[in-house]
Amino acid sequence: MMVRKTVALNDELFRTLEFSELTKQYNSFSELVSNALLLLIEKQKKEKYKKAMIEASQDELYKQDIYEIENDFKYSDLELIK
Repeated sequence: MMVRKTVALNDELFRTLEFSELTKQYNSFSELVSNALLLLIEKQKKEKYKKAMIEASQDELYKQDIYEIENDFKYSDLELIK
């Protein structure tokens, strides 16, 4: 199912899109916009994940859990080397 929305673009942005011929890579302008939005959403998810990992790396309980997990699996990791 598709949702219809009207989009207004800055003239210069649209000219830049046309000049770069980016619009030719898509079957429609809607496809281009949808793809751009998906990329933006993925970027935002990665940024949130990165931020959460940075915060977790400062958490003592998280660091202790990681240490315990690494310690629990240190011998099984060596099995892969053989």
